[in-house]
Amino acid sequence: ESWQWNLSVSREVMKNTVVEASYVGNHGLHIWRLINNGYNAVLPQFRAQVAAGADSNSPGFRRFGFTNGVIRDESTGDSSYHALQVWMDRRFTNRLAFQAAYTWSHTISNVPTQSFISATTDVFNYNLDRGDADLDRRHALVFNAVYALPDFKKWGTVANHLLGDWQLNGIASFYSGTPLNIILGTDVAGLGGATTQRPNLVPGAQIYIDNPSDRSLLINRAAFATPAPGTFGNLGRGAVRAPGIKNVDFSLAKNWKMGERYGLQLRGEMFNVFNFVNFRGHNASVAAFGIENNLANG
Repeated sequence: ESWQWNLSVSREVMKNTVVEASYVGNHGLHIWRLINNGYNAVLPQFRAQVAAGADSNSPGFRRFGFTNGVIRDESTGDSSYHALQVWMDRRFTNRLAFQAAYTWSHTISNVPTQSFISATTDVFNYNLDRGDADLDRRHALVFNAVYALPDFKKWGTVANHLLGDWQLNGIASFYSGTPLNIILGTDVAGLGGATTQRPNLVPGAQIYIDNPSDRSLLINRAAFATPAPGTFGNLGRGAVRAPGIKNVDFSLAKNWKMGERYGLQLRGEMFNVFNFVNFRGHNASVAAFGIENNLANG
């Protein structure tokens, strides 16, 4: 079930140039959730004992009284989305056309992707996983432009065929980072199974590392601490972000008209012109030797 609403205002701000601003909202209900083998978890009243060393398979400790894993799917999730979208469009005039689109958005959900591949943090309290959605990206800016260079007809037919009808094209994309789910990798809360429990955030500690010589070093391990046995950490889901993405592509094209119906184009393209380094993932576990600050270059 999804409720959607939007409000848009559009205006021509100059000749052949239109700006549109929109508010977009969405509220999702009854979102499907898969609890992968963790539904038969230790009951809350026995967690402190398990965290202290008691056998999680002790009689009566688990939800159903037996020790086997239970997979369950249900439609109990919800989400919300709010966005400001600004779009500018200039139609091709005086050899120039461009578009620019900016979005500020915020998506909140209590159904993390991790619940499908590993575990729900607490099957007795789904809202413990309420936070910034896995694909929440606060800022997105995309710009593209086409510029046709002047013709050279006044220089003669040969010069115009060689020097005229050149076209410059560019696309620039800038996106802020998506959330990183920092996890402990160990069962501190005493749930008795696979877990995605989060650590405590150390007050006043700097989360991110600014190391110009090695941009793969992102997270400060000292910013996180293991919570007390039998408890969950205070770090909220989505509170830590991966690096953003920057990319600029450029192309140069030469066009030849071949009669009224046909044309020929010679194009040269350059992708990621400025060689921006963009990372696609991060090992966000504080298990064993702490957070491994290894980003995958993608």
